[in-house]
Amino acid sequence: MKKRLSVLAMAILFLLACGGQKQERTQAPYFSLQNLEGQKVTKEDFKGKPFILVFWATWCPTCRKEIPILNRLVQEGHTVVAVALDKDRDKVAQFVKEHGIKYTVLMGNYQVTIDYGNVRFLPTIFLIDSQGYIVGKMVGEINEKKVEEFFKGS
Repeated sequence: MKKRLSVLAMAILFLLACGGQKQERTQAPYFSLQNLEGQKVTKEDFKGKPFILVFWATWCPTCRKEIPILNRLVQEGHTVVAVALDKDRDKVAQFVKEHGIKYTVLMGNYQVTIDYGNVRFLPTIFLIDSQGYIVGKMVGEINEKKVEEFFKGS
């Protein structure tokens, strides 16, 4: 009986491990949001180039901690698009200025969080390839190695 349970437990662990290896490609949902200057920016504006899409807020400590990492990615020539989930555009604009944010910042809304799988935790980061497919997702702290591999492979 003990041996059977052990074999069953190992089989379950194997299936879970294998299931975690495959990342399903799904088309990133369309978005049309305003930047801090009030201009419309859509997903199609990034067509043909890989980018990371970050859902964040000014009050989020982890989001603040990641600003230098995201700025470095932009300085290396990569595209970073951040969707602010704060309500006050002026507050976000002031925050962007004070923290020297170099990447595109858009004002998010409830609908875009639903479209991207009901985003509930910040930051939530999507890796979107040049064909517009989501090829990775991170919730919480950014995995720099994963992001660098994403951009190298794109």
